[in-house]
Amino acid sequence: MRTVAKVVLPAATMPHRLPSRVVYILVVTVGVAMISFVGAGLPSVLRACPRNSTDLDQCIIDVVNELRPRLATGDFGENFTITSLEPIVIDKLAIKRGESFQANFSNFRISGATHEKTGFIVKKLKTDLERQQINATLALPKLQVNSKYDLRMSILVLQIAGKGDLQVNLTDTRVSLKLTFYTETVDGEEYFRFRPITLRVKFGKARFYLQNLFNGDPTLEAVGNQAINENPDVLLDEVKGGIEENLSVLFSKIASEVVKDALFEEVFPWS
Repeated sequence: MRTVAKVVLPAATMPHRLPSRVVYILVVTVGVAMISFVGAGLPSVLRACPRNSTDLDQCIIDVVNELRPRLATGDFGENFTITSLEPIVIDKLAIKRGESFQANFSNFRISGATHEKTGFIVKKLKTDLERQQINATLALPKLQVNSKYDLRMSILVLQIAGKGDLQVNLTDTRVSLKLTFYTETVDGEEYFRFRPITLRVKFGKARFYLQNLFNGDPTLEAVGNQAINENPDVLLDEVKGGIEENLSVLFSKIASEVVKDALFEEVFPWS
């Protein structure tokens, strides 16, 4: 292992033209968040998008769509693997807003992001090498969330409480991502690095089912679920920040592990 001496290079040292192998990096970046980076040892399954392409961003989008099955399993072949996106797992999620909202979720699993027919779609993608940024917007037509929950909340005049299994069906979710990258000098060699991913979620429609509300009383449980489904934003707005934070940490961690040994020249070769 090399001894690490951290030196962040200024933006002026970054090249201003897009080498062909950079496209490989951008393709996998979009896919894992679904977005992450792949540096050294690029798998052969990635199809190149030439830097002089008449529509570079669209070429990257097309390749990402082709990679959806591999993103589901995390297996890119040739002993090259990343964390699977099927399902996305958040171990714990806790929210407290005074007495009006208290919730704890465990084994929070998001499924369907990479489904063959209803998985993510890259709606927009824009690269900006001068600012060292990649921005993307993903549409997720259908997702399912399963979790253990412990909840106390107020909706209108109804005090809802319960502990058990949660299922949520989400449609038309949108995710916006921004990645910024830089270099680090280790033993005189420049390594590719990126900063924590910024991620924002916008929910569309949601259908909840919380089992065992009001200690399993069937009548009150039905009333509680109906109240939540008639006012879904009350619950979604409370959990949104925690979901965004956890996903940002997860995708940033995955990306850092993948590119930890990638030289800057491997990511941005001159030819």
